[in-house]
Amino acid sequence: MAQTAAKPKTGTSPGPNPPNDTELEVHQGWVRSGRDNTPGMKGYYINLEAKPGYGDKVEKFLQDIHAGVEKEPGTGPWFGLRYSDTTFGIFEAMHDAEARHAHDVGPGGSNFLRGAELEEMLAYPAHLYRVDIMYGKFSVMLGKRITEIGPST
Repeated sequence: MAQTAAKPKTGTSPGPNPPNDTELEVHQGWVRSGRDNTPGMKGYYINLEAKPGYGDKVEKFLQDIHAGVEKEPGTGPWFGLRYSDTTFGIFEAMHDAEARHAHDVGPGGSNFLRGAELEEMLAYPAHLYRVDIMYGKFSVMLGKRITEIGPST
């Protein structure tokens, strides 16, 4: 069950400050902040800081999430990011809040229920920032032009 706190507690991952008008949801191994159920495109920016020597385990964790996200039609684009030996991130986008909610309980997002494993490998709880996607370039992905969105005919 999630706990809430008005401000981030000591020991949360370094990263952007959560909005002042939202509460921090505290779970085993991760926290979540940001607004929910507002109109428009949605996403998550997730910050993960591994304990020294646990970077390979965090990378494997991101691979597991990626495998799950591949099964989620409402999630994408999705990027697993590595900044250094210990600093990782995820950026993922969804069409709307409903798709983000489906991701939370889907095969990708449900990896965050592995709280004991997260506590073992992370220096701080993973921080899941809910974000509103304001703008995007959707005609090119990783240097390749996207000519069609949706199922092929």
